[in-house]
Amino acid sequence: MIAAAIKNHDLLIAASTIWVVITAVLVMFMQAGFAFLEAGLTRMKNAGHIAGKNVLIFGLCSIVYWAVGFGLAFGDGGWFSGNAGFFPSVNSMIAVGAKPYDWFSEIPGAAGYLFEVVFAGVSLAIVWGAMAERAKLWVYFVFGIYFTLTYSIVSHWIWSPHGWLFKRGMQAFAGSTVLPSPGARAGPAVALRLCPRLATVRPDGRG
Repeated sequence: MIAAAIKNHDLLIAASTIWVVITAVLVMFMQAGFAFLEAGLTRMKNAGHIAGKNVLIFGLCSIVYWAVGFGLAFGDGGWFSGNAGFFPSVNSMIAVGAKPYDWFSEIPGAAGYLFEVVFAGVSLAIVWGAMAERAKLWVYFVFGIYFTLTYSIVSHWIWSPHGWLFKRGMQAFAGSTVLPSPGARAGPAVALRLCPRLATVRPDGRG
């Protein structure tokens, strides 16, 4: 009886993990959609490098989120951010329902990381349309790191059981607040700080 219960529990974890991985891959395809959107906002000569840039920055975002962001978002901590789970080991990532990622009680921490990092990457990709043809590659690197950390803290507020908005009953179904809100706020702020796109400015300086 006990052995059967353990087996059923393992099967449930396996099925949940497979489903979470599939949904994470589907969310990752949103990167392609934002790449097409950004390509439509740029001149023909710059459209070719956009996909490569998006993949490169998403890779950087993934590393930063593994090293620091996942701990800020879902590691044990206080009302503002997590303070544990930085640079997680293999053992902590494959554990289920164990600290520092005990919030993921039905899937391994690694599956939780994959599902959450694609949301972080999509939120970051929202900003790229505002930065199109306005910034050099190193600016994308710096902003990508900064935004990933900022997004992680915001997601902790709402999705972590320790977050101050979570404790007040706030919900963000399917990321409806956590995902678009930081990107939508950062986009106009970045556009105001950067210069106008030269392709949209006439020789007399007018748009």
